Amino acid sequence: MTKGSLRSAWIIYGSGITFAVAASIALVFIIQMGASQTMVFLQQLEMQQVAAFNAKEFGERMGRFIGAGLALGLAGVGAGIAVGLAGAAAISAFTEKPEVFGRSFLIVVLGEGIAIYGIAIAILVLILGVP
Repeated sequence: MTKGSLRSAWIIYGSGITFAVAASIALVFIIQMGASQTMVFLQQLEMQQVAAFNAKEFGERMGRFIGAGLALGLAGVGAGIAVGLAGAAAISAFTEKPEVFGRSFLIVVLGEGIAIYGIAIAILVLILGVP
């Protein structure tokens, strides 16, 4: 193993952890957005002076935001762990055998696809909702 290979592997692992932390922050932000949207909904109910509380619509709105937040946050955490571990292994393998770059890069990119799927599911849940 060359002298700088372990350091670069830890840099990749650290970037994966950073991505996981950023995804967790996004999860908190989306849950906060759901809470603020719920407060707006409750204020609209009070302004309209509705005697009967529509719990079904309230639950569907809250469920959409919680579901989108969980999809985005957990997919981001999973992708961060996958990219961190696969990236560290890819850098280590690349330092020993430069010809494995293409295959190891493909494995790292597949780990990143998890986050893209999470974003897509979160957008679909927010736009389409649950009938």
